Amino acid sequence: MAAGGRPYVPVPVRIAVTGFNAVGGVMLALALAALGVLLSGLQVDPVAQGGTGYLDFVLFFNAVLFLSPLAAVLVFLGLRIKRGEHWAWLASLVFWGFAGTMMPLLTWLLDAPTSFGLVPVLCAGTLLGLLLTPQARIHCAEPDDE
Repeated sequence: MAAGGRPYVPVPVRIAVTGFNAVGGVMLALALAALGVLLSGLQVDPVAQGGTGYLDFVLFFNAVLFLSPLAAVLVFLGLRIKRGEHWAWLASLVFWGFAGTMMPLLTWLLDAPTSFGLVPVLCAGTLLGLLLTPQARIHCAEPDDE
C-alpha cells in the first residue's frame, strides 16, 4: 500500500490503462458519429451510386455502431487491470493480440489504406508490451503466484 491507503499501481499499468481509455474514447466518438449519420435522414440515390454504394454506406456505419459496446468493455478492462485482476489482464492480452492480427488482415481484404491497419497494430503492440512488463505481470498476478 502506498501513502494514503491507496494501492500502488506501477507506471506501465497506469500508461496501459490510459491507453485503454483513449482507445475506448476514440471508438465511442466514432460510434456516436456513425449514429448521428444514420439518424440524419440522408437522402441518397442508390442508382446514382451504381446500385451498391448506399448499402455499403449503411453497412459501414452500422458496423461502426458496434464499437460502442467494445469501447465500454475496454474501459471496464482497464479499470479491472488497474485493480490488479488477473482475468482482466489475460482478457486484455487476448483482445490486443486479436486486434493486432485482425486489423492488418481486414485492411488487406478490404483494400483500405495502409494506415488503417498500421495504427491499430502499433496501438495493440504498445499496449501488449506495457501489459507484459514485469511490473504489470506482478501487479496482475494471481494471489497464489505471489
